[in-house]
Amino acid sequence: METENINHEFLDGVLEGHHPDVYYHFGVSSEDAILDPLREVKAIVMAGSGGRIKEFADFWSAANGDSPIVAFPKEDRFVTRYTAGVLFASHGMGMPSASIALQELMRMAFFLKDGDLDALDEVFWARVGTSGGVGLPGGTVVLSSEGLMADLRPFRLLRGLSGEYWFDGAFPEATRQAILDANADAGIPLETGKTVAGNEFFLEQYRLDGALRLESHETKMTWLQWLYDSGVRNIEMEGAMIAGYLNHWGFSKFAMICTTLLNRLEGDQVTASPEELHRYSEDSGVVLFNYLKSSLLPADGE
Repeated sequence: METENINHEFLDGVLEGHHPDVYYHFGVSSEDAILDPLREVKAIVMAGSGGRIKEFADFWSAANGDSPIVAFPKEDRFVTRYTAGVLFASHGMGMPSASIALQELMRMAFFLKDGDLDALDEVFWARVGTSGGVGLPGGTVVLSSEGLMADLRPFRLLRGLSGEYWFDGAFPEATRQAILDANADAGIPLETGKTVAGNEFFLEQYRLDGALRLESHETKMTWLQWLYDSGVRNIEMEGAMIAGYLNHWGFSKFAMICTTLLNRLEGDQVTASPEELHRYSEDSGVVLFNYLKSSLLPADGE
């Protein structure tokens, strides 16, 4: 862990009892007994939709002998469930929303692990979701190798009058390979590649079907082909920031698992049937849980 990048001035004060940490958008604080069962957390899984979080928790509870599910009381922003060592939390849509969820979850993880950096580094993080494919058909699950912005540069934030903050968008190769190994016999089309995270769903992703249109078909295709030639295989809206923040603290186990809903080289609108979309969404969860089973559940006979 990169301890110099952790906000010890604030977070150590929480551990020392000088002040609580209020995870406002989740509706809990470090003083709440509801967090006590979460000290054994081994994985934190994020997804955009609150409904998906509930489904994930129900599935993982059933896979662990109907283990109890802890639900945080506040759900107007994010939906959170904990069961059998895994904390599931929604993050909304886009990097601004997801950054709020992630920062509060990182603070919460620091508290739950009592500031033990070795224990903290053992926690696996994942974002699971959907995306637009770049040169891939709908239904392909992409394991991201790197998260980038629309200009194929890493995630960064404006630094007021003085410049920018830059972040490393790489996803750990060892974790990616472990997920591939756990899904070797899953029968799901899996690809690895770079992922672009857009700040905006229509304009920055060069869609031509928004209320505002700034690009032509020619400039759109030039951009998408440039992405493909540069190794990008899908586009979504959170991954570059998530990788950047987790790298900043030095976590070693995290991944992004996103199913493509369409091939952006062939169009802008999602035209798959409801049945196809359901299957696409399910497949990214299958890939996640195959990995969680292989890494968190005891082997047969143990």
